[in-house]
Amino acid sequence: MKIANLIFAGVAFISAIAVHPAVAQTQSANPPLGLVAKAVKAHVGNAELTDGSTVYTGDYVSTEDGGDLLLRIGTASLELLAHSAAHIYVAPYGAVVELNHGSAAYTTPGGRTNIVIVASDVRATPDITMADFGRVSLDDPCNVTVSSQRGQVNVQTGSESRLVEEGKAYRVRAENSIEYRKYLSPDENNYHDYHEHKPCAALEMVKGKPPIAAGQSRFLLVALVGSGALTTWGVYKALESPDRP
Repeated sequence: MKIANLIFAGVAFISAIAVHPAVAQTQSANPPLGLVAKAVKAHVGNAELTDGSTVYTGDYVSTEDGGDLLLRIGTASLELLAHSAAHIYVAPYGAVVELNHGSAAYTTPGGRTNIVIVASDVRATPDITMADFGRVSLDDPCNVTVSSQRGQVNVQTGSESRLVEEGKAYRVRAENSIEYRKYLSPDENNYHDYHEHKPCAALEMVKGKPPIAAGQSRFLLVALVGSGALTTWGVYKALESPDRP
């Protein structure tokens, strides 16, 4: 019996040694992306998020109805509003966010960290030369609203792009909706190998909507953003210096 116990203990010890390097390797392959400044009814995967916890590249974060999630990413911030979800990834410039549904607000300081948001095939890139504050909302798989309250953001869908200036909001009709087989950073070279494109023109014709005519812009000015119109508690706090108490 003693010999059997010793053999079992030896096998367990060897197994533990074999497992720990694998865990360390997994953590190093998923570097930290940012810190949670505020979490209300917010989750990473199926786990609840709490203030002060760390979010890693590739994480799937979401909020429930009435929820809110504010992330500090270097000197920038990302706020996932109620009933929203996204995959987030580390990028050389800061972070790239794949918005799966709902709305995300961002603040970037200008000249340093940037946050790019991708929704369907619409890519919103804040102007890195100035401080920016705006919001991206995935209204449905083929329509995205991009608002800029401060600074300006370059928005691209297909071959068309537009600079959304301060105080404006545009409804952007995506060229394609996306169905994912596997989630991957939109900045990866093989990103498009892991999802399928479905032309929005065909999808909207099924719903009785007319297709975009040749030469017609995919960008529709829908509103002028008044001062304070986009501000939420999280973004307001994010506008303060991270060094302030």
